[in-house]
Amino acid sequence: MNIQASDGELGGVKDLYFDDKFWTIRYLVTDTRKWLPGKKVLLSPLSFDEVDIKNGKVNVLSTKDTVKNAPHQHEDKPVSKQVELDLAIYYGWPTYWSGAGPWSGYNDPYTLADSHSRGLVKDRMEMSDNGDQHLRSVNEIKGDFFGYRISAIDGEIGHVSNFIIDDNSWEITYLVVETKNILTGKFRLIAPKWINQIDWVEHRVFVDLTKEQVKQGADYDPSQSVPQDLEDRILQGYRK
Repeated sequence: MNIQASDGELGGVKDLYFDDKFWTIRYLVTDTRKWLPGKKVLLSPLSFDEVDIKNGKVNVLSTKDTVKNAPHQHEDKPVSKQVELDLAIYYGWPTYWSGAGPWSGYNDPYTLADSHSRGLVKDRMEMSDNGDQHLRSVNEIKGDFFGYRISAIDGEIGHVSNFIIDDNSWEITYLVVETKNILTGKFRLIAPKWINQIDWVEHRVFVDLTKEQVKQGADYDPSQSVPQDLEDRILQGYRK
């Protein structure tokens, strides 16, 4: 997927950072090595003008120079809370942490950004700092070859291979799990709400499902678009 500024192409998306409390995408990490080597360029869904999934393109409201001159962090360092605040101030983004829920009381970033532009949102220009890292990398969890391992209540079932993301709310709706430990060549979808715990050190996700529940779950074909009735079939299969 490519990122288009208002005056030209910025680069491709090389990673996504999500908030591990709300499982919501906070930033697209843009590959800008040709014109800004060594720097981590972050763009929030709050800055998106249009998302064209079919053509693999995201249009943002900023110019290339605006993005180039934005606060940056070295690409090898995690995103600090101060950098998040600096970005919000620089771009004029509303602070997503000002209210309840993933988008400060709104259903999606677009509604939040529109309300903010009309003066209906009060920003909170500070972030609580309890020392915990709250932004996680999609690439890290799905891995280059094998992603984080998935453990059911009664044993391991496979590993994370991808994510399904709602391109309106930017919430992660499902983890795509390759169930090689119990079903060779099969994929299952597991919602974040069924996750009990994540061991970030051991790269393991613990879910509130048994191996038998996963076996009875609905098949998912990663090469196909998600059917509209899939969620009902998932809930029925997992007896959720």
